[in-house]
Amino acid sequence: MVAAGCAGMALHVGVVEARFLLAFFFVAVLGCGSIAFHATLQHEAQMADELPMLWAAMTTTFILLENKDGPVPVVGRWLGPALVAHALLTSCATFFASGTAQFVLFHVSFGSAEFFSLYQIYLIYRRHVDAAPAAPDTLAIALCWRRGIASYGVGLFCWQFDLQSCWVLAVWWPRVSGLPNPQLHAWWHLLVSSGFYQLITLAAYDRLLLLGKRPRLRWAAGVLPFVSDDAAKDA
Repeated sequence: MVAAGCAGMALHVGVVEARFLLAFFFVAVLGCGSIAFHATLQHEAQMADELPMLWAAMTTTFILLENKDGPVPVVGRWLGPALVAHALLTSCATFFASGTAQFVLFHVSFGSAEFFSLYQIYLIYRRHVDAAPAAPDTLAIALCWRRGIASYGVGLFCWQFDLQSCWVLAVWWPRVSGLPNPQLHAWWHLLVSSGFYQLITLAAYDRLLLLGKRPRLRWAAGVLPFVSDDAAKDA
């Protein structure tokens, strides 16, 4: 997760707006918090693991809602402060709550922002595919979307299966098969961070296009997508 966040910042600095770098930054912070939580199992470390997830989701929500070129309408000027206030309020409520209340507060806030963002990125994907299905960049967009959403979906499945069937994976499976626990929770971290990286990269491509740039989706080492601005290179 730290690597995904740092790669997103390194590959896109000077190309995309600060909001995208902030989203990648929160993924890196989340990775550090996750290390702390899994190493200590303390409540404060758990918050360092969970709250950056909320902040990353709120940043992505802002990216996708405030996505128009030209002057920002009066209502739009309040969007950023409103999301910050909501994130701070939810963070405080989550930090000081415990048990079921903490679980519900966090997952309702994070889950609603998460699924809203996934749906909005799906609409970006569909808009490009429907407009020019055979264009080279459209094929790259489709690949980025499919890889991203597949990673996200499989990651969510791994997390839920591990959460609901811990005894099966940790006790029954090793006893019956002789093989170790497949550690699906670890796969959840890997797959979701990969999925988030690819989907936010797709949103960055669409944003640059809206701003009148000439973005291209390229692949570092043939596997890691990133956005370049060809208009800036020509200038």
